[in-house]
Amino acid sequence: MLRDIKGNFAQFFSIFILAAVAMWCLTGFQSDVIGGRRAMSKFAESSNFSDGWIYGSGFDKTQADKVKAIDGISDVQLRTEVLGKADEKYNTAEIWCYFQNDNVVTKPYTVSGADFDPEDTDGVWLFEAFADTWGMQVGDKFTVHVMGQDIEKEIKGLIMSPEHIFSCASSDTDTDFHNIGFAYLSQKVLPEEMRVNNEIVFTCEGKALSYESNIDKALDGEYSFIADRISIDGYKRLVDELNQHDSFSYIFSFVFVAIALLVITTTMKRMVAQQRTQIGTLNALGMKRSRIMTHYLGYSFILSALGCLAGAVLGVYTFGRVMIDMFSKFYRCPDWNGGVGYQSVIVAVMIVLICTGAAYLSCYQILKIHPSEALRPATAKTAKPCIFEKLPFWGRLGFTSRYSLRDISRSKLRAVMGIFGTCVGMMLMTLGLGAFDTLGFVRSWYFDDIQNYSSQVILTDSCSIEEAESLSADYDGELVGMGLISIAASDHPVSDDIISCKLSVTEGKGLFCISDTDLNVSALKEGTVAVTMKQAAKLGLKTGDSVFWKTTDGSKWIKSKIGLISRHPSITGITILRSDYEREGFEFKPQMMVTKKDCSDAKNLDCVSAVHSMDDLKAAFDKTMEVMNLLVYFMVFFSALLIVIVLYNSGNLSFNEREKEFATLKVMGFGSPRVRRLISVQNLWLSLIGAVCGIPFGRKILQAMMDSNGDAIDWPCFIKPLTFVISGAFVIGISVLVGFMFSKRIKRIDMVGVLKGLE
Repeated sequence: MLRDIKGNFAQFFSIFILAAVAMWCLTGFQSDVIGGRRAMSKFAESSNFSDGWIYGSGFDKTQADKVKAIDGISDVQLRTEVLGKADEKYNTAEIWCYFQNDNVVTKPYTVSGADFDPEDTDGVWLFEAFADTWGMQVGDKFTVHVMGQDIEKEIKGLIMSPEHIFSCASSDTDTDFHNIGFAYLSQKVLPEEMRVNNEIVFTCEGKALSYESNIDKALDGEYSFIADRISIDGYKRLVDELNQHDSFSYIFSFVFVAIALLVITTTMKRMVAQQRTQIGTLNALGMKRSRIMTHYLGYSFILSALGCLAGAVLGVYTFGRVMIDMFSKFYRCPDWNGGVGYQSVIVAVMIVLICTGAAYLSCYQILKIHPSEALRPATAKTAKPCIFEKLPFWGRLGFTSRYSLRDISRSKLRAVMGIFGTCVGMMLMTLGLGAFDTLGFVRSWYFDDIQNYSSQVILTDSCSIEEAESLSADYDGELVGMGLISIAASDHPVSDDIISCKLSVTEGKGLFCISDTDLNVSALKEGTVAVTMKQAAKLGLKTGDSVFWKTTDGSKWIKSKIGLISRHPSITGITILRSDYEREGFEFKPQMMVTKKDCSDAKNLDCVSAVHSMDDLKAAFDKTMEVMNLLVYFMVFFSALLIVIVLYNSGNLSFNEREKEFATLKVMGFGSPRVRRLISVQNLWLSLIGAVCGIPFGRKILQAMMDSNGDAIDWPCFIKPLTFVISGAFVIGISVLVGFMFSKRIKRIDMVGVLKGLE
């Protein structure tokens, strides 16, 4: 075994590498998936995380007690959830405020300082990531502007919450802790008339939505809607992210195992064929076929097992660690460490069994031959015209082309290995570089098309509509309002048919724009609303249909006609014109004003809390997209590794199988460069075919990856034609370089020895 491994080191080392890379991808992705799910479960348990949320207005203790009396519901708590803002020195960040008199359900996790005390009216418990970003510590003073109140309290503790594992401000496309946070306070800090509970949160056995009929009966229908954990974006985002990584772990592992099978099959077939006489001799001397088979199966078994072991260790301590460190910057979940589950062990066993099984199938045909027949050299295959010889232009092809086509026809498995390997390599390269193109495309779509302005002015909570309109008139701007709503396809929906999303209220001046499904900026017709594409598809709605929506504290469903199916990279829900919004009886409360003018001098106005230039917004976007760099490096590295392994093995097998032919050609006067060209041309052909086949798969996989981020993200896949050219050139370039790796071996061919062997 050791002698054979040394003599065929490249092929056997490839098997080891491919098995290692397959497990590396699996355990790397699985490490953060298993560790993340374990951390989320522990986080939810320690905080007694809600299973259900009942939204409404003016809930009291009597109603909470009625909900708690329902069989299967455990803990129930009243609370007030409202969106506030921080001071201007903290970028007027959005601060979700939770006012409550109990601490039973969804208890905040204390990172530092004291635990949350609902009786403490002097303190505020602040999101640790927001505080850390702004350099705040326990003991500092913090002011939040909420419900028309300026509440200044001492920071008593820094906290996390499973409701806010993911946090993103409404003005951002991704997490920027400068602009988003949350705080817990005692409800007693509010004036008596403002202590209005708009939520009942509860824990239960089984699914929260299964209790809807009982809750509806207990509350006599006096609530807006019920949500479960999967409806909470701050929790669902990490669930979707981990599910995406889970899928990737198996997809990438499958790719490398498939390549490993092709390498094993071709390598073992060649080795057993070469040792045919030796096998026949051992068989004739009385050695059982099962023992001989065990010997040959040992190659694949040992190498794949060692590869899986090495890959598992590398996956957990390198790629897995990097993934966790990177995503921990965006998702705040305590005790998120790497993990290894039984799935990895099962997959490792399957990889070893599959590799060993491939070796068995490769050896079986020869080992079943009778010993007397095996002792004789294999009968030479009858040379038959290949299928390519039927081509009408066959006679006009040169020697190299005809020679390569005949070899491909006679060694189909080797050709398939080369094409499949380069196809996957092209797919990975396109996927990696295409991620850069998509990032640039979305950046341009978002900042140049949808955001048709140069300044964004954030208004204070106390800003009156008169002040906002005066400011808009001074700067020739457009006022925009944002709010949380629920949408459905009917006015009597069940919870499963309700989607929680955002309502954007615009004045239709063409500064805060919407785009259609073809990403073209479109105007919204008066009397209609625009519904984002993913939400419309989920509800089965199209242009011309009616959509029903209501605010979080609303008591009735409002019917609106859909005038446009829109797309937006991060804001999902409904867009409505101000005139239509006010016609429904709502008071327009703008959160920001956008304009093409410079608004730096507006910072000092009492009604303005912050001013953001387009450069500031782009810089924040670019910073959050640094994760794409890791994706590109990952794809390029594995693409190069895969292509080198596949093409080198293909060329190596081709060289070993045709060494006598090459020696004959050299005796006939063919120089080493021309012989090397035979291998290079064939590799080049296979690479071209594989590259062309890989072009559509890269785009499809990239779009699937973008879509797997969940309904809250809508990033259209975009790949430049130049990217396909660069990816193809990369594949072809490696193919050419691999051809030069055989130069020395071709020069060292022992023509005399090989030809004597022929005699």
